[in-house]
Amino acid sequence: MDEENTPETDEEGQADDSLPVPAAAQKKRRSDALDVAQQVQRFKAFFESTPYHKTILENFRAGKPYVVVDFFDLTKYDPQIAEYVLEEPEEIFKAAEIAGEDLEVPPDIGRFRVRFKNLPLSQKIMIRDIRSKHLGSFFAVTGLIRQKSDVRPQMISARFECPSCGNVMQVLQDSSQFREPHKCGCGRKGKFRMLSKDLVDVQRIVLEESPEELEGGAQPKRIDVFLREDLVSPFYEKKTNPGSEIKVNGIVKEM
Repeated sequence: MDEENTPETDEEGQADDSLPVPAAAQKKRRSDALDVAQQVQRFKAFFESTPYHKTILENFRAGKPYVVVDFFDLTKYDPQIAEYVLEEPEEIFKAAEIAGEDLEVPPDIGRFRVRFKNLPLSQKIMIRDIRSKHLGSFFAVTGLIRQKSDVRPQMISARFECPSCGNVMQVLQDSSQFREPHKCGCGRKGKFRMLSKDLVDVQRIVLEESPEELEGGAQPKRIDVFLREDLVSPFYEKKTNPGSEIKVNGIVKEM
């Protein structure tokens, strides 16, 4: 398996064959596309109209900056948004997080996260079958943990100041290379002074196909999985020791 195709985990979850298969499995873009404001509003309505509102507030009081949403619940309430979760996960996750933060997030809770479990069987995929066409989509994989790195900080964004006009620009970072602004709105190009950076805790695990999933004498394939933020907390660390079998719902990314 090409290690460039990397699922970024959100939460463990068991695929359920009783779930409907959203149309996202067949098409990637719809004519009835929602903008970000509409996505946020739809997720806010979902939270406020279901028991998840109470769950989110209880989690906040317990110091947990996340909520785990059953995909089946979202599909029943809003099938269109459920499709977005599968086909445009990064975009819709941000909208869901903004909606959750509108529910009176305590100032010391940190960044709020929405995680999903019980993805439909249409999203269950073997590690050996992951290809470039799966990049950017939300899938479920299972396997045995073969390797586990130490927890390390990773930069997710940085703020830069233009020395000519004082304009401050924020640049999102990824794990492949450090990114700086190319040009300021005032027209200046070249070096910009970095003011600050945002870091998160990250841990890499190597996931290998389980023997029971293999046919004949097939050799198990492997893939890198990156765990972030609360998924590297002591609570989850106990579940991700080498030899453990886990289920991971994640976004397939190019590395």
